[in-house]
Formats: sequence, structure tokens, C-alpha cells
Amino acid sequence: MIRSVGWAPFFPLVAILLASCASVSVKDAHEVSTTPVKMPEKIYVQRFSMDGAKVEIDMQGKELEDYKQAVVDMLHTRLVDRLPEIAPVEEYKGGPLPMEGWLIQGRFTWVNHGTKAARVLVGFGLGATKMETEVEVTELDGGTPRKFLALKTTGGSNAEPGLAGSLVTPGTGVSEAVAGSAAGAAISFPEDALRTAREIRNYLVDYIEEHNLAPNRQFIEAHKDEDDDDLAATSSSKPSR
Repeated sequence: MIRSVGWAPFFPLVAILLASCASVSVKDAHEVSTTPVKMPEKIYVQRFSMDGAKVEIDMQGKELEDYKQAVVDMLHTRLVDRLPEIAPVEEYKGGPLPMEGWLIQGRFTWVNHGTKAARVLVGFGLGATKMETEVEVTELDGGTPRKFLALKTTGGSNAEPGLAGSLVTPGTGVSEAVAGSAAGAAISFPEDALRTAREIRNYLVDYIEEHNLAPNRQFIEAHKDEDDDDLAATSSSKPSR
């Protein structure tokens, strides 16, 4: 016979862990030169560098390199998807710089995939993921590049309830509950890329509005709910196995 476990002694710990929500934020944003006088006709995005990043995951060799490239590609795709709300977007692959527009470059400083088992079985902050980046925005003014904005992003997915924190309905097998929790945990890391792209986009919109670069345009702030819808659509479009 399986006895129920009393969770009351752990409520204070759960409350503390819940205070750390699954989110991404911008910090240390500052102008490094004068503000551009106009909106960009195009935004160029270079894939973020992983050089020098602190990468925490139990992988080595080619598997680790493939993982890091997948993270780079994931954020790049999400960012390119977000920025057309501001201006047309094109990937910058190196070489001679374009004559006009804005160039977004960056690097990862910390990537922690977390501990999947802890996210699945416990949740509430245990096994948390982490993604931190440094971002620079450069105005390509007639072939004379001028960096004008720098910012950092930080955050992750760390407050999802795991098996221990979920309510399992009577008659539900433990294996089914674990499978359900694992499915939720599996998408937690793409959320970090999605939310990082969202916060970079939102900060640029705030910057544009604050400096009145687009007085006749109205931007709608991107919210977490829209990210969740995007993730749900992505998941539902995957072929079932």
C-alpha cells in the first residue's frame, strides 16, 4: 500500500522557490554613443557567438559542440522571427558591412541546461535552466559602423512544477505522470531562447519609442502568453512518434 506523503513541512521551501519565476529580463542596458536619428531600413542579425561562454551540460566532444550550435541556431531563429515587427531582417554572415541599417551582434556568456530529472520529478526551481547573453546594436551609417547600444539578458525556466509538485488524479499511473511532466520539461530550454528574443525585441521597441524614432508607428509589446502560443504551435506541428 502506498502511503500519502505530507508536504506541509516543505511549503516554506516551495514558496521560496516559486519566487524565482520562469522569465528573462534585460539588465545593464546603456547607450554607448549618440542616438540614431532615424529608424533602420533593415536589421541585420549575426548569429551569437558561443566563444568563452560558460556551458553547463553533461556532454563532451562532438556532442557538446553540436549542442552549443543548436543553442546558437535556436536563439538566432527566434530573434529573426521577432524583429520584422520593427524592420525587415537579414542574416549577416560576415564580410563587408552593409551601408545602411542596424546590425545586432552578441555572445552567450552562460548556458545551463539544468538537470532534467530534477525539473521532471521536483520542479519549483530545482534543475533550473539558465541563458545569459551580451548584445550590441550598431548603426551602419554610410559604411561607417557606430555601436550605439549595449545590453545584457539573463533568465531561465525554473519554476515549473514537477511530479512532486503536481496533483496526480486518482487512477493515474506514476509512469503516466512522469511522462506528462517530462513533456513539459522538454520544452523548457526553447522557452529560454524564445523569451530572450522577446526581451531583446521589446527593449529595442522601448528604445525606439523613448527616442521618438518612429512617431507615426504603434508597436504592441510582445508578452509571455504569445510565446506560449508559439511554443504550442511548434509542438503541435511536430510529427507524432
